[in-house]
Amino acid sequence: MTLPPTEEGLTNFGVSYTLNSMETAKTHRTSGTIVGITGGIACGKTTVSDLLAEKGAIQINADEIGHQLLKADSPVIDELTEGFGQDILDASGDVSRKKLGAIVFKDKAARERLNSILHPLIIERSRGEARRLVTEDPTCVVLLDAPLLIEAGAYDTVDLIVVVTASSETQLRRTLERSVAQGRPLTETEVQARIDSQMPISEKVKYADVVIENEGTLEELHRQIDELWGKLQQRGE
Repeated sequence: MTLPPTEEGLTNFGVSYTLNSMETAKTHRTSGTIVGITGGIACGKTTVSDLLAEKGAIQINADEIGHQLLKADSPVIDELTEGFGQDILDASGDVSRKKLGAIVFKDKAARERLNSILHPLIIERSRGEARRLVTEDPTCVVLLDAPLLIEAGAYDTVDLIVVVTASSETQLRRTLERSVAQGRPLTETEVQARIDSQMPISEKVKYADVVIENEGTLEELHRQIDELWGKLQQRGE
């Protein structure tokens, strides 16, 4: 997919541009639709992906692939310990996401090194699975839920880019609440470091074919999902 028009060419929910891009950007295939879903931390991209899956789309979660690459049997475990030290491992031999996060979220060079190790494999595995699915079923919609879809340069492997947005204040509040619920509470400083480490939402929107604003009610989010799904179904007819 080539770069979409600038932000001025988008609406809050860019369905009209979505239709144009879907007609021309086929990523060199003749079947199926691969939708890349991205956004900042706690913007709700996984919720959007889940809602689309309820309608029949097939999910591929890049985060889950990344988590598997932090396991003791990962093909890059030696490269990770060489780059960040044996102290990043927990008692089971897996990489501790908390320990690794403490390093990379405050050090841009370390974060870039981590990305250079993980992203090629994440992209390779997710792209391969997505292409397999759409080739087997010409009517299917595959969702590639990838927080770093744009940063990793993988946006040209999908037919459609959906960016889910929320304000920085909402991101901060949701992430704090989620960390407490997961039993791994973070401080505001730690959460802000995670937000600041990501590409600004305003920049991600420039790559979007569809922007979903996730600041309102669940009903408002459902309305946007329904509209997007309807357009995707029209394309498959």
